[in-house]
Amino acid sequence: MKSDLLKECVDALKGLRARMHEEPDAGVTAELDDVILRLERCLETASDDVVVEAELRMRALEVMARGVNAATNIAEIVRRIFGLW
Repeated sequence: MKSDLLKECVDALKGLRARMHEEPDAGVTAELDDVILRLERCLETASDDVVVEAELRMRALEVMARGVNAATNIAEIVRRIFGLW
């Protein structure tokens, strides 16, 4: 993976993490923090091409899906309670 693309991915994950600062599922935010940290370690190489393990790529996708799912569920609960949207 190109290091600039990985940097963009890390920035996107950090943005997701910032939006989840009050996430009720601490497990999701803790795992997201760990994935971000591990991806940032991959960026420490001096090469333009960065090796990211398949397991780490899958974890990143899974934690993003869990975060989006949690946000969607919260939005649905708010909509039902307050009759919004």
